[in-house]
Amino acid sequence: VLTMRSDFIGECSQFQELTGLINRSNYLIPQMTRDDFRDAVTGPVAVGHAEVDPNLVQQLLNDVGDNPDQLPILQHAMMRTWDYWLQQRDTGRAISVSDYNAVGRMEKALSEHANEAFEELSPKEKSICESMFKTLTDRGGDNIGIRRPTRVEVIADIARATPEEVIRVVEIFRAPGRSFLAPAHHVKLGPASVIDISHESLMRIWDRLKMWVDEEAQAVNMYKRLSEAAELFQKGKTGLWRPPDLQLALNWKRKQQPTLTWAEQYNPAFERTMVFLDTSEKEFIAEEENKIRLQKRSLRRSRIFASVLGTAAIISIGLMLWSFVLRGEAIKATNEANRQKSLADSSALVATAEQLRAEQEAARAKRQQELADSSADVATYQKTLADSAAEDARQQQALAVQARNDAEVQRQKAVESADLATQRQTEAEQARQEATRNQLLSTAQSMAVKSLQVDNDDNLKALLALQAYQFNLENGGTVQHADIYAALHDVAGVQKGASHNVYSGFNQAVRSIVFKPGSGTFFGASSSGKVLKYDIDDPSKKGTLVINNQLVNRILDISDDGKWLACGTEGKGIQVFDISGTKVGNPVTLQEQNDRIFTLDFMHDNRHMLSAGPAGQVLKWDLQTGRNEVYVQVDSVQVIVVSNDGKRVAAGTSSGKILTWEASSPGNIRQLYFEKGNEVLSLAFSPDTKLLATGDRNNNVKIWDLSSGSMVFNLRGHSARITNLAFSPDGSLLASTSYDASVRLWDAGDWNNPPIVIQDNEGWVHSVAFSPDGNYILTGSQGPNNLLIRNPTSTSILARDVCNGITRNFTQDEWETYVGTTIEYRKTCGDKMSIGVK
Repeated sequence: VLTMRSDFIGECSQFQELTGLINRSNYLIPQMTRDDFRDAVTGPVAVGHAEVDPNLVQQLLNDVGDNPDQLPILQHAMMRTWDYWLQQRDTGRAISVSDYNAVGRMEKALSEHANEAFEELSPKEKSICESMFKTLTDRGGDNIGIRRPTRVEVIADIARATPEEVIRVVEIFRAPGRSFLAPAHHVKLGPASVIDISHESLMRIWDRLKMWVDEEAQAVNMYKRLSEAAELFQKGKTGLWRPPDLQLALNWKRKQQPTLTWAEQYNPAFERTMVFLDTSEKEFIAEEENKIRLQKRSLRRSRIFASVLGTAAIISIGLMLWSFVLRGEAIKATNEANRQKSLADSSALVATAEQLRAEQEAARAKRQQELADSSADVATYQKTLADSAAEDARQQQALAVQARNDAEVQRQKAVESADLATQRQTEAEQARQEATRNQLLSTAQSMAVKSLQVDNDDNLKALLALQAYQFNLENGGTVQHADIYAALHDVAGVQKGASHNVYSGFNQAVRSIVFKPGSGTFFGASSSGKVLKYDIDDPSKKGTLVINNQLVNRILDISDDGKWLACGTEGKGIQVFDISGTKVGNPVTLQEQNDRIFTLDFMHDNRHMLSAGPAGQVLKWDLQTGRNEVYVQVDSVQVIVVSNDGKRVAAGTSSGKILTWEASSPGNIRQLYFEKGNEVLSLAFSPDTKLLATGDRNNNVKIWDLSSGSMVFNLRGHSARITNLAFSPDGSLLASTSYDASVRLWDAGDWNNPPIVIQDNEGWVHSVAFSPDGNYILTGSQGPNNLLIRNPTSTSILARDVCNGITRNFTQDEWETYVGTTIEYRKTCGDKMSIGVK
């Protein structure tokens, strides 16, 4: 222990070299007792002329236990705790458990420290860093990460980078005070140098590395499956891959972009594996194209069949008309026979009359009678012929009706066949359009990711991002697509400058931001005691000083009528200002126990306000009288919020409780959730008061359904505590901020969509606010730079002015490389010059 203290004093006044000291003193670790550990914690602090709260010492000893493997983690936690204590500018007090909790304790300190190193890298260096750590780590058979030392030149080959670029990344992670990678920082590196992770604890605790190890394991499993399938295919024991395995493998290839050096670690038959995958893809595409040809051939057969049936229907109608003509002729024959019969009857009567008149006419009469009888026989015969013709006519009519019915049945079948063919053609066209749409959406995402990787051609970078936005918009993609937003946001920084969206005026952490209702005017509060006033439309203009109370200003709020501005401080309770005029009035100070305010929020009547501090009570203030009353008796309230309609109140406590109640019935408190020790740090009601968003110390953003009291979603992604939450005015977005220096915009319409991640702030992000129109989001952070930043909330705003900063369109070669040959070339930015395009 004395050796460690002496080494400590000689090299550093803080805790930056404790890891190296422990590594150089491993021979001491087996003999170290609990008192030795206590001296190792308190001794260096005493050398730095500071004190450690005994409760913190006890907590550290409990956390480290008797496991020497925890010592590197303890180093990071103590170093971070020391830095945080210094930042509070109150060196007269002892380093306490609250400082230790603020940096994430031993569970999070190492991970956050590693994340800080990662955030110092450029986008390309981050990609190299990811490939490097994936190469340096492996997952053992017991699902625990193991170290895999690798030469710089091998890492460079896998990461598609130069050895110099890899060395620059390694230097960040082995800088003094970090020592995440070996060899130590004083050893000069070259292409043949072997890089290794300095301690296994990094693989267990760094959340980002654990995610990389999982991704690498999945990629290796996919490559091994492909390699085995390729070998079996070569031996004739299996066939080519088909969906869904083929699609998963193609997605893996596009994402992983495997190299020969990477693949040889797991299976040397890399070329055979890639040929197998390419052959599977080509075979599948050929089968799909053959299906389309068969569908077209079937459609042609259906059309021919319909034509034949139509011709048969026309012939049947002709036969029916001919039968009607024959029936008419038969009716005429029947009428003629009846007429002849009438004539015969008349002849018989004449013959009888002649016989009565004269006998001498007998012979003649007889002859006439015979003639009459002969005429009657002829008439009878003709009648028989007429009846026969009528029967034939009826039979022909029946045949014609049958033919007409058959023709109608055939016509209906032809119509049905034509309809079925049309339906199948429509379905095929819809499937083709859907496939084209999915292709364009996939191309859009790929172009957006590629835009982030382009560093040497600003025009190409902007064209890739803007064309990705256009493809996504035209094909019904996700409106707030995270990759496309990131690409356009990156282009805006290149075209307008890195500080185009930064408001100046603050020199310390911006703890709270609030808008004056219905206007573009907003106020920001700082730990330095300043409250500044800004116009959202003019980031270049320095803020107007409203307050400079030399206190830590923790929280701001404005009444719904825009008259009162309340500022919660540490030292003077609540200060209330009249902001209804052109100038801000003198503050009225409302006193509270301990004069420290954690949270406050105006009620809907613009007269009353709720606040909470360390006293364990929620107070209700009357602004007209300046008096307060105990509104709710709840211990350790950290945050309180009133719904937009003023009817509900929610509170979060440091003990892990989420509480809600009706504003008019504070005695009827409902406990929504309780997780012991998981401090609730932020709350936000949705505009319609149906949902409640909560943020806690364990990095969770949870969404609660207030009608049922159940959690509907747990939004994960932040790697440190959640500091603030806010819904957009229309409720379509939820913004969350964190100590991981990021802001995330979640799609409230579909919580499963990946969030937009904004990382413009350089330190812990404390505050967030949406503009009244919902078009912009403001974020305040701890620094050291970019303390107050404005960003658009939609890709459409980012895309609006991109063409103004572009001097050309895609070349034909660029279009074919990034878009493809199957999609017709077009100008992304109208009449801009297009090099090499005919």
